[in-house]
Amino acid sequence: MTAVEVLNLRKTYPLYSGKRDRVREALSLTGKVYHREFEALKGISFSVKRGECVGIIGLNGSGKSTLLKILAGVTQPTCGTVRTRGQLSALLELGAGFHPDYTGLENLYLAGLLAGESRRETQSRLPRILEFADIGEFIYQPVRLYSSGMFVRLAFAAAVSVQPDILLIDEALSVGDVFFQQKCLRRIRELTETSTVLMVSHDLHAVSRFCSRVLVLNRGVLVYDGPPAGAINEYYRIRQGAYCERISGSSFSAAEASRMRRPLPDQYSGKMDAVIEGFYYDVDGLPFAESCEQGCRLYIKLLVTSPRRMDHLIVGYQVRDRLGSEIFGQTSMTSGWERAYLPAGRSLITYRLRWPKVREGDYFITLGIGEGPEVLNQVEQCWVNQAVHLVNTTHGELIYGVFNNSMDDFDVSGVQSDAGTDMDRTSAGV
Repeated sequence: MTAVEVLNLRKTYPLYSGKRDRVREALSLTGKVYHREFEALKGISFSVKRGECVGIIGLNGSGKSTLLKILAGVTQPTCGTVRTRGQLSALLELGAGFHPDYTGLENLYLAGLLAGESRRETQSRLPRILEFADIGEFIYQPVRLYSSGMFVRLAFAAAVSVQPDILLIDEALSVGDVFFQQKCLRRIRELTETSTVLMVSHDLHAVSRFCSRVLVLNRGVLVYDGPPAGAINEYYRIRQGAYCERISGSSFSAAEASRMRRPLPDQYSGKMDAVIEGFYYDVDGLPFAESCEQGCRLYIKLLVTSPRRMDHLIVGYQVRDRLGSEIFGQTSMTSGWERAYLPAGRSLITYRLRWPKVREGDYFITLGIGEGPEVLNQVEQCWVNQAVHLVNTTHGELIYGVFNNSMDDFDVSGVQSDAGTDMDRTSAGV
């Protein structure tokens, strides 16, 4: 059964050049227009079945929050229809409506009143809210005295204490400290098991973890509706745009030259006798993709210029996480390939690697070339730091630490103790 249905939804806003134009138009007696129309949503149509968890992603300004506000009834569309079936709850702006001079407890009753609840209904939810927020005696203090963390804990706890038929979530998955975030994610997972959920988030890991279907918006247009993996690829394709630059005058084909990406000046490090002029990569054949998973094949090309021949070429890569910690890496020499030389002039270096099973998250690959008879005794000629950005997904599988390491043997067997042993006396309290 359909829980949410959207047909030809459009939303237009007046876009003024400045505050003065807005005042002029408001005071105009001739009907003169001082603004231009801005279409935030352009004819969007989709439906969501009962029990589905649907993610909505897109670049800033693509219309995601406007869409949720229309679904929640906060904003009216310029044209189109929205139909929802069942009780709807929205996590749009945490703490919206909280009065700074009211205590946390008073604000909970106020929020319930604004949501149309009776005092008795709000009171029945209080134990769950207070346990989840875990702010102790501060519940009796004015919220203007709260830290930002305490404020969002209480607001989030109040928002997720209900069990709606339809839940709308707008960027409300990363609140508080890391322990509270885990609690929030567990609660959201519980809600997705029983409610229809539409979730807007820039956290692509959360979207791929919770959602079986993802919508991608681009400049107010629905451009993708399907599985999360394809949605994330579409998102990065939009974000990349025309990022790749052409490298002219190369000795290889024009088609390959047009697909190269030129490193930024601040990405370079090394002695720079030889220079990586451009690089190309694809993930399972998708050029410059920014998502991957275990088993994906990465194909990498380096366009290198050297004024001289280098007889002891070493080609390598290094993978770091978002905190800069080294996760893994390899070189041509330690991979067992025969020693190679780099001729003078322009050369094209290619290699492939397979992505391992590591925890989900953002990873950055540094590409580099060195010169020397061994890895630990080499000159770093040219490194392109953080050349490649990849978002690794594990499709909900929990990875402990950086990677999982399976147990080689496992057994549970009963132990029959002899009478009169120390274990028996201890168990008996002797």
